[in-house]
Amino acid sequence: MTTESEILLLSTTSTRAEAESLGRLLIEKRFVACVNIIPHLMSIFLWEDSIATEEEVLLLMKSTMGRFEDIEKFIKEHHSYSVPEIIAVPILKGSREYLSWIHEMTSVTP
Repeated sequence: MTTESEILLLSTTSTRAEAESLGRLLIEKRFVACVNIIPHLMSIFLWEDSIATEEEVLLLMKSTMGRFEDIEKFIKEHHSYSVPEIIAVPILKGSREYLSWIHEMTSVTP
């Protein structure tokens, strides 16, 4: 395993179909090792000087910090939102085998 840090990325979409499409494409490109999709998330946020309430779908993606720029660029190019949520948080601990698998899956270019 490399010393490159593992990350958990979060992004939301307006539909499950868009979440599944983005997730599959990110995995095919080996930008992420795994995507969990959580439907029926209620988001409340400020947008254009108003409080908005929307039902969204959350993507939880596992990858490495070295892949962040690729993931960010890809999501911006393929997302329906003009300002998509793209947040990365470090994975501080995890099983060695799982973290190694993340590295293995994201280090190979298809």
